[in-house]
Amino acid sequence: MPTHDYNCPARKRSIEAEAVLGWGTRLCLHSDPVTPFDKLAAAFAALDIPLDPAEWHGLLAGAGAGGSRTPEQVLALLDAELAAGVQEPGVRKALTAIAADTAAELGRIDYGFQLLLPGDERPLAERVQSLAAWCQGFLAGLGQGGDARRLGGETRAALDDLAAIGCADTDLDGSEDDERDFAELVEYVRAAALLIDAELCERRPAGLH
Repeated sequence: MPTHDYNCPARKRSIEAEAVLGWGTRLCLHSDPVTPFDKLAAAFAALDIPLDPAEWHGLLAGAGAGGSRTPEQVLALLDAELAAGVQEPGVRKALTAIAADTAAELGRIDYGFQLLLPGDERPLAERVQSLAAWCQGFLAGLGQGGDARRLGGETRAALDDLAAIGCADTDLDGSEDDERDFAELVEYVRAAALLIDAELCERRPAGLH
C-alpha cells in the first residue's frame, strides 16, 4: 500500500494550497469576507508561484478567450508560468477548476464577468498595480495561444489600450477623482475582455463550435 510523507515540506505546502484553493466555484464573486484574490494569493505563496493573482486570472482569461480550449488545455498552455508544485493532482485539479470558472464567467450571456482584483479596502496604488498585472496576463495568455492574430481592427485597438493600462502609473494619492478614474478603467478592461472573447468566438473555426 503506497504511503505519503506528509511531513515533507513540499508536500505540506501543496496540501495547504489545495485546502486554500478548494473554496468552490464562482471565483469572481466577492461575497466572502476573505476575497478570492486573497485566497489565491495565499495558495500561490504556499506553492512558491511568483504570480500576482490578478495576473494569473488575466492569463486564464486570455488563454481561454473564445472558448476554443478546454480548462485542461488552458492550464497546460500556461504551465511555464507556474511552479513544480502544481503537478500535485489536488492542486492541479483546483487550478483546472479555476480555469473552468473563469471561462464560464467570461462566456456568461449576462456579461457578468468580473476581474479578479484586490478588495476596495486595499490602497489604490496596489489595486492599480494588480489591474496592470491583469492586463499583462491577459495579453500574455492571448499571445500564448496565438489568438491575437485572429482579431479585427477595432478589437486590436482594444489590445493596444490594454497594453497601455498594463503600464499604468501607480503613483496615486487615492483621491475621489483617482478612485473614479480607477473604476472606469476596471470597467473598460472588463468590457474589452468581453469584446475580445466575443470576437474570437465568432472567428472560431467551425469544427470547434
